[in-house]
Amino acid sequence: MKKSIIIENVLKKIGNENLIDELTTKLSQSEISTLLLALSKKTANKNTPNDILGKYESNRFVKPSKLNPIKVKQVEILMLETAEASGFSSVLLSPASLLGSCSVIAKVDQNNVISATRGLEFISDGTNVLAIYLANGIKNKTIDNTKSPVHLSATCRVTRGQMFRSNEFVPHFGLFTIVSSGKDTGSYGFEKDAIAKHMEFYISYFGDKLGHKLKVSLNVRNGYTDKMGFINRIHFHLREIYPHIDFTVNEEVLDNSYYQGVNFKISVNDVEIVDGGFVDWTQKLLGNKKERLLTSGAGIDLQLFTGMLD
Repeated sequence: MKKSIIIENVLKKIGNENLIDELTTKLSQSEISTLLLALSKKTANKNTPNDILGKYESNRFVKPSKLNPIKVKQVEILMLETAEASGFSSVLLSPASLLGSCSVIAKVDQNNVISATRGLEFISDGTNVLAIYLANGIKNKTIDNTKSPVHLSATCRVTRGQMFRSNEFVPHFGLFTIVSSGKDTGSYGFEKDAIAKHMEFYISYFGDKLGHKLKVSLNVRNGYTDKMGFINRIHFHLREIYPHIDFTVNEEVLDNSYYQGVNFKISVNDVEIVDGGFVDWTQKLLGNKKERLLTSGAGIDLQLFTGMLD
């Protein structure tokens, strides 16, 4: 049964099919949060210790990972230290983010995010949170990306709502993210330098530190007027700096509103481990078309599951 049909049935059971529209139009977010807190408290108080234990058995979101936590932390430290050596300053993120942090700026389905009370959601992607952190700093003039780009890194344990095919994976997993923020300098100057810097980190980590060979796919995306000219210049720039890396260009343009211009993917031992690209999030957050942002991320748990660190 589709979720929309389930919601329709719930609203019919309550006796008010317009309840959601009425609540979201007549109440402020703080009032909705107050209502949800009261509802959560009432629901929690109805449970017994036996109920909690029974629900733990069937709820996939609360089960621990099978991975060794010490090994996970070791990977996090190694990646953060390598990123710092490549010029990325680390940020210790909160496990919570604002409600809509992904769906509003990145057009991710809110149903794939775990929403909470108090206007919050579980963090589902560190890049979105870093984008908001950067935009807030730029707005309040505590971060300056005008003279030179700002490069940040973070690790976090994210939780996502979609189902995973393999029983090895739980809905929460370790994610390493890096972002580069700057201004449009013309002739794709920021874009070329930023993507080269991200490649520098991944080559240093997966290649130099772990001893693996990388394959990089550059995938064309809309968002730049001369999209083929843009990706060709990015490709040429990367090949010139890293001639020993296997770069390929995929010219198929997908209907994609997430990345702008180019989406790059890095495979290690035939495992796709890195996903990144340019996004317009800081442009939207600050209302400034001159803002530029490159984001990318690599799975932490996946490295352990696939034996990349052995």
